[in-house]
Amino acid sequence: MNSIHKPLRQRVAHETREYFMITFYLFVVFALLVVHKSIILAEHHIDYTLHGIALINALALAKVMLTAQDLHLGDWFGDAPLIYTTLLKSFVFTVVLACFKIVEDVLVGKLHGKSFQESIADFAGGTWKEIVTVSLLVCIMLIPFFGFSELRRVFGPDKLLAVFFRPRHLWNQPANED
Repeated sequence: MNSIHKPLRQRVAHETREYFMITFYLFVVFALLVVHKSIILAEHHIDYTLHGIALINALALAKVMLTAQDLHLGDWFGDAPLIYTTLLKSFVFTVVLACFKIVEDVLVGKLHGKSFQESIADFAGGTWKEIVTVSLLVCIMLIPFFGFSELRRVFGPDKLLAVFFRPRHLWNQPANED
């Protein structure tokens, strides 16, 4: 059934599940990056404890990703092998997330009277080299997310989730619907 024809309650439930799934994945990715940064800085006796930022960023950027998915961003290869759509979406969404984060930091910085460079100093260290490096890390970390998403699209969400989260003897039995 087309999502347009689903009752409002089902669409809201589906979008909410998708939002929290994306948020959780992004939170894990961003939290790992923050922990890694804090470990490196701790080696130089620099205290870095902005761990809550990972959750805030995940909540905001999950909505950006959900909106970009609804706009079918990166759905350009249609019938191509899944590796192409997975890699393309990982790259496109990384660019979208990085641009959104930079714009967000610049706007917040402008409100506080900071320059562009001062505004993006916290985002990946503020240098272009560090921004590109963190963006590449995020791109690589998005590959499993979009790989799983593309497999869900091909096999159907119930079948793929059953393979991952149900005992094998129950794989061919229908999962409970909302």
